[in-house]
Amino acid sequence: MTLSTPRQYKIYLDATMGYGLGSENPEEIASYQKIQNKMKYVREIKNIRISRKD
Repeated sequence: MTLSTPRQYKIYLDATMGYGLGSENPEEIASYQKIQNKMKYVREIKNIRISRKD
């Protein structure tokens, strides 16, 4: 069973704003964790840039 577009959007907002999901649906939890892991990865990569010295 796939998630509806409005539900996917709500999960995305919850994950990006740091709110709890409030659901025990395994598919929703997986989507929530995937978004949070992607955000964590992007934050780590962002700090790897070489700084300018001029």
